[in-house]
Amino acid sequence: MRGSTVSSLLLAALLVAGGGGRALAQTAYEHFESPQVHPVRLTPDGTKLLVSNTADSRLSVFSLASPQSPTLLAEIPVGLEPVSVNARTNDEVWVVNSVSDSVSIVSLSQGLVVDTLLVGDEPADVVFAGSPQRAFVSVARRNEVRVYDPSTRALVKTIPLQGNSPRALAVSPSGGSVYAAFALSGNRTTVIPANLAPPQPNPTNTSLPAPPQVGLIVDAKDPNWTSVVRYTMPDNDVVEINANTQVVTRYFSRVGTVNLGLAVQPTTGTLYVANTEARNLVRFEPTLRGHIVDNRVARITTGSTPSITPVDLNPGLDYSVLPNASAKSTALAQPTDLVFESSGSFAWVAAFGTDRVARIDASGAVVARVEVGPSTGSTVNPRTKRGPRGLALHGASGTLYVVNRLSNTLSVVNTSTAAVVRELAVGAYDPSSTVIRQGRGFLYDAKLSGNGTASCASCHIDAELDMIAWDLGDRGGTMQTVVDKVTGQTFNMHPMKGPMTTQTLKGLRGQDPLHWRGDKATFNDFNGAFAALMGGSQLTSTDMQAFTDFITTVRLAPNPNRNRDDTLPVTFGGGDPRAGEFTFLNEPFRTGLTCNTCHTATTGGTNRSITPAAAIQESQDMKVAHLRNLYQKNGFRKTVGGTSVDGVGFIHDGSIATLDEFLAQPVFGSFSTDPTRRANLTAYLLTFPTGMAPAVGYARTVSSANANTSAVSSDASLLQAQAQAGKIDLVVKGKVNGVVRGLYYNPLTRVYDVDASGAASLTWSQLQASAASGSSHFTLMGVPPGTGVRMGIDRDADGVLDANE
Repeated sequence: MRGSTVSSLLLAALLVAGGGGRALAQTAYEHFESPQVHPVRLTPDGTKLLVSNTADSRLSVFSLASPQSPTLLAEIPVGLEPVSVNARTNDEVWVVNSVSDSVSIVSLSQGLVVDTLLVGDEPADVVFAGSPQRAFVSVARRNEVRVYDPSTRALVKTIPLQGNSPRALAVSPSGGSVYAAFALSGNRTTVIPANLAPPQPNPTNTSLPAPPQVGLIVDAKDPNWTSVVRYTMPDNDVVEINANTQVVTRYFSRVGTVNLGLAVQPTTGTLYVANTEARNLVRFEPTLRGHIVDNRVARITTGSTPSITPVDLNPGLDYSVLPNASAKSTALAQPTDLVFESSGSFAWVAAFGTDRVARIDASGAVVARVEVGPSTGSTVNPRTKRGPRGLALHGASGTLYVVNRLSNTLSVVNTSTAAVVRELAVGAYDPSSTVIRQGRGFLYDAKLSGNGTASCASCHIDAELDMIAWDLGDRGGTMQTVVDKVTGQTFNMHPMKGPMTTQTLKGLRGQDPLHWRGDKATFNDFNGAFAALMGGSQLTSTDMQAFTDFITTVRLAPNPNRNRDDTLPVTFGGGDPRAGEFTFLNEPFRTGLTCNTCHTATTGGTNRSITPAAAIQESQDMKVAHLRNLYQKNGFRKTVGGTSVDGVGFIHDGSIATLDEFLAQPVFGSFSTDPTRRANLTAYLLTFPTGMAPAVGYARTVSSANANTSAVSSDASLLQAQAQAGKIDLVVKGKVNGVVRGLYYNPLTRVYDVDASGAASLTWSQLQASAASGSSHFTLMGVPPGTGVRMGIDRDADGVLDANE
């Protein structure tokens, strides 16, 4: 026997007994905090509710035979971290998978994925429009919309967009236009470099020394800075695409900074955009305290002369009153989704930050609020936070469905009584750990602020970036003494630190000290921001530790610029990344110094030390920054007369547009005058590993139509080799020999263990032959190391295989 039955039984026994070897680590769950966009929709006939179970990488299908009592019918495995779903027919459903960079096409009647489209980095949403009908997929990280023929599933066109992170999509009432909202569009702010900015004002604390020379955040159209800002920032927030010709017809600007929700009024075609508007032009933390963003819905008329009308969801709020329990009891923070009633007179909006959904009229005014969590009014408990993220409406029965991202539940709202009638789990099992469930709410709960209007995630959008800079200095603050954990050197840091770009909260484990200057010894040291910036109270030490424990579990997604086998491409962006890697590791730019001396490649690009200001020709001491997400910051351009999507780029204040500009600084010695080395280093840095292999999430659906093709054989070989190297685990989901089931590739025995005790393991050759004969139709997928047994054959990690539950 090829390890088959014995292999499965041994694996199950190890799981039950907690034995040694690879199986011991197989209860792991890795998550990426992928942003849900449209995680819930109805089938066209209104009989089924479709929900993206992001945590468990499945599509949940509910019967709506009794609309206010949904019944779970099926859970169908899809790609890694599904964030949106849309039904093309009553049977064919498209599921958008953020980490898998794919769309899973699901047959509800068959209960499996029938095809997988690889669509590009971090896709976000899908809609169907045009004549003939086309599928439009937003590809957020690539700033594209890709168009597919839904019948042949062939790529028809790639539409490049001039805006950052297109996510939510909507279709005009006629079906002739598709709209995309740019989630991280910015607000037309940019940074004047420190050497060109005026001096900071004097400290109000007279015992402070003179502040450092720093940059200045400005509106790119500020006439006072036309001599410096010689590029244009269009601040595009929503794009309109002709669905028939797949051509961009126009952009709408000045809508909002972070645009997460998008809906079309069904009779007039007016666009409604759920957004927050950042107040980062306001300088200094005490001035911003308690009023960081405005939470809004913007109306866009779509006629020949469009008009944009932002409506504050918290009108009349007195931000000077802190704490403000009355404001907390009604506040609507971080709106994320919108859905219209069929008449178009009213819409519903999800307030992710305050666990409420609100009914608004056509003008945008709030007419009703519904609490979806147990902490109602001004009561706050982040540990039980729901996080309403997606909405769907069953108009005939007056039922609103609310997907709660944080609790992974579905709230059912009676729209006539404006009350939750029940809450049920999105799926039969939630793999999120207790650490995640207990700590996640502290990132997103706006009630932790003094008035309920902002959370940490108001800037750290879904634990990542908002693509702008903030000046959170304090003129009345005090000097801070910071001791370098690596060298023991002492640094004295001024509280007037100047503009700093928002940093990602992903991948923080092992990266202490934190923040641009390394002035936070651990994540716990950010506790002060709950009072000083958000206008609330500091967390208890227990709660702050729960927040810390959670945030260190969030992983960075794979770098899409690397080869699928985790090697470097031969060329990238006009440079040679492999030559760049050699230069980075081995070639000194000054005597005794290579890039790797400080930006240690084996630890994410940082040795975690603090560099004195003089050594880097800066006005302040700075921590050696990690390099794992540089590829996400490459949208700033200073070309004279040109156009820039982003207003910030590299280094702490974002004032450097490109890595080539950064490397051309005199501090880099011989590299600064060598354009070839700079190009190669730039290519390497933009392909720098994130700590998660590119094959994580990669999926290939195998059927009789493609089983014997070289593409399928090549993908199977690649995924198996990556599993044997420990970079991924490999699972199979779908129909195998006529039965829907799951498999796990055991890299020790090199066979696929089946999710039923006593079932014989299968070789790849057997699987391939079965698919070629039509007996099997399945999807191979790479998943994070340590998660394969759970995702493949033992969903709840209890040692009882799935088919035997």
